[in-house]
Amino acid sequence: MRKTKEHTILVVEDDMTMREGIQTVLEKEGYPVISAADGLEGRRLFRTHRPDLVITDLKLPGRSGMHLLREFLEASPALPVILISAYGTIDLAVSALKSGARDFIAKPFSIDELKAKVSDALDGQLVTEVKSEAIPTFYGMVGSSAVMVDLQERIKQVARVDSPVLVTGESGTGKELISRAIHNESSRKDNVYLAVNCGAFTDTLLESELFGHEKGSFTGAIRTHKGIFEQADGGTILLDEIGDISPQLQIKLLRVLQRQSFQRLGGTGEISTDVRVIAATNRNLKQAIQSKRFREDLFFRLNVLPIHVPPLRERQSDIPGLIEYLVEVKCLSLGREKPDISAAAVKKLQRYAWPGNIRELENLLERMLIFFDGGTITEGNIYFDEDAEISTGSGGNLSEVLEDTEYRMIKNALEKSGGVKQRAAKLLGIKTSTLYYKLEKYGLYDGGNSPEDAWGDNLEETDTR
Repeated sequence: MRKTKEHTILVVEDDMTMREGIQTVLEKEGYPVISAADGLEGRRLFRTHRPDLVITDLKLPGRSGMHLLREFLEASPALPVILISAYGTIDLAVSALKSGARDFIAKPFSIDELKAKVSDALDGQLVTEVKSEAIPTFYGMVGSSAVMVDLQERIKQVARVDSPVLVTGESGTGKELISRAIHNESSRKDNVYLAVNCGAFTDTLLESELFGHEKGSFTGAIRTHKGIFEQADGGTILLDEIGDISPQLQIKLLRVLQRQSFQRLGGTGEISTDVRVIAATNRNLKQAIQSKRFREDLFFRLNVLPIHVPPLRERQSDIPGLIEYLVEVKCLSLGREKPDISAAAVKKLQRYAWPGNIRELENLLERMLIFFDGGTITEGNIYFDEDAEISTGSGGNLSEVLEDTEYRMIKNALEKSGGVKQRAAKLLGIKTSTLYYKLEKYGLYDGGNSPEDAWGDNLEETDTR
């Protein structure tokens, strides 16, 4: 999105000097700015002005910045929100980013840093007004087929209570999107939502991520860390890929679900927690139980409210709407005009089985748009992974060669920038948020095995996403 004088910024800050300072800086940059001294006034201004960017302090009278973040994103999912705080810690920043914040700034910060983050946030904002009017969505879910209508009704039903939910379905069907929808429909929507991929950690790191650790509890534990069961107290957590958790950790997780309390790794005191647990997996847990790889008692604890997400091939009537939605989003992020798509091309996409589901459809459309020269997209412009047989001289298909080239370009940019992500993104000509997505995709984090490690490293080094 290009910055124009029509793009209003809402600043919510109880410190008058800070509030007026931010407003002065941004108005000199040409932005219309409205401001509020507390959370309640911030809510009122948001509802009446619908700003294009929100900058809010975390500590506010009336309503906290985290509460405002949740409420604003529910009303406008694509809205960029920057959180600021003098009380910032790495854990707090990570929590804010996981909850949907576009960025986090720790006080004190420079004028240049503020201007850079505002510019980056507005440049990366997706214009969704036309899309949302043309294609109805339910918390980002597109589709009006019978199975999707049933799924949305099921989400509303389970959101009314706090019982554990087990979301099952093939990879790429949108299980995390459904988990967020449950949280946003629930009475916990104003509190924290955190997600962790259980398959992305070693046992020790996963235990630390879930329950936290005390300083010195293992090599590299240089400070006390709060796990997500502690960070999300009063909110919701998603345990994604629950089928990958080890038998030893299954026992500890079962105890937490039974007792509503836990101990940090290396600690002795019991810590109480009040969280809504949602688990998700693409594995057949009943088969895992039979092969002794998953505990039956844990399964029954998690499977109180089951939700199965249908694969894309079972809702082919939703594919045209998904295509239109995803093409519009991709064109906006790529900075190009939205092309027409022939009816024959849509039918070809509908006939495909989509083993990778919505994620595969999204990747195919992005690849197609990058190499599309203009005009109308036809059947001939569509290449599925298994029939993309363009010769490369290296024995790989087009997708593999593109990924290899992208991987090498990112590594080179990181080396030239000394590992500073914001500089690397500028060298590559992409948004910082896009770079983080690519770093996660290619496993190029320099401080750990998870997205959370990367956020932490980057915040410590540069105070930016």
